[in-house]
Amino acid sequence: MTHITLTPEQVAAIDGADGLVALRRPDGTFVGWISPNTRFIIPNEIPFTPEEIAAAERQAESDGPWSTTREMMEHLRSLTDDHQ
Repeated sequence: MTHITLTPEQVAAIDGADGLVALRRPDGTFVGWISPNTRFIIPNEIPFTPEEIAAAERQAESDGPWSTTREMMEHLRSLTDDHQ
């Protein structure tokens, strides 16, 4: 996964924000928003089709099988561990 390290000034701007922070390229074009409370990036447009959303809703309403967040994180870590 690619990552970008923010400068201390950028972190201070996000931490001091009262609401969403708009992210822009140097030329001013819009990238998305970041929430200072959740740290989630919020895309400009929904990246899923209506069909994908409907399928996810059907899956969420099903009886499972379900995994906990901990189980999923352990599984993802095991995948990383296997390839290092």
